[in-house]
Amino acid sequence: MAQMAKQGTAAVVGGRGFIGGAIVEALRSAGWDVVVVTHNAALAARHPGYRWGDMLDPTTLGPAVEGAELVVQSANFPDYPFEKPQHRHTYLEYDGLGTERLVRAALAAGARRYVFVSGVGVTENPTKPYYQAIRRGEQAVLGSGMEALVVRPAFVYGPRDNGINRIVRATRFLPVLPLPEAGDQAHQPVLVDDIGRLVAQAVAPGTPQGVYEIGGPDRMTMREMLRHALKLVGRDRRVVSVSDGFARPVARALSHLPGPLITPNALDFMLEDFTADLGPLHKDFDLRLTPFDEGLRSYLTA
Repeated sequence: MAQMAKQGTAAVVGGRGFIGGAIVEALRSAGWDVVVVTHNAALAARHPGYRWGDMLDPTTLGPAVEGAELVVQSANFPDYPFEKPQHRHTYLEYDGLGTERLVRAALAAGARRYVFVSGVGVTENPTKPYYQAIRRGEQAVLGSGMEALVVRPAFVYGPRDNGINRIVRATRFLPVLPLPEAGDQAHQPVLVDDIGRLVAQAVAPGTPQGVYEIGGPDRMTMREMLRHALKLVGRDRRVVSVSDGFARPVARALSHLPGPLITPNALDFMLEDFTADLGPLHKDFDLRLTPFDEGLRSYLTA
């Protein structure tokens, strides 16, 4: 078997995470020498191929991406999407200011291309604070002078996700499934491995730059997604709608606790529709998007 040609060095910031981990695997399969950048300094010190890089501390980011031709950013704050301003765990500090810090470090390191994993729902002039922060990060990347790619995923699922998997586990003990606004939010769930494959395709010299949304081939509500997942594991739960008039005061009250289960911003985020315009993606890339049922069956069992 012919040996795969080496592609260069890539630093994946957030490479231990759910999406970042899939990107690491895809880049390595494509021949990249991948450095995993983590905010856990002790872990980085123990593992070859790991480096310490803290999105909140710009002095750590230069050494973290040193020598990287490609920088991929897929880093979320701890307990995302539940912000903790007292610890600077916010969209602004990570997606906005943190991206600006990392872009400066990548430029100083001489990186050729920068990939920012953003999110569906970001617009040119967003009004909501989480989208404003993410858009600020996008603009830093797109205006950096590096070859820039912004990937905007819809709802991402897979073996390590904290969305569908957490809810499926919880239904072992819940007789009903409580969902905000009956789970009527529109989604286009995308398998995490598809994002990894897109990034691996998109980082070769001469490939397109710009902003690309990615979602799966199926559109459905959150309620339909969860019912389908529960059916696969042999559980049937009645959906109980949680009204905004009830959920919002509860979220506001819980947001003051040290480890909140929900916050008003997180509730707003959960109520968003996450669907993608796949036209540009299909035009510029040869990527098969995994149907939701096929993706779930690849890892979710009774």
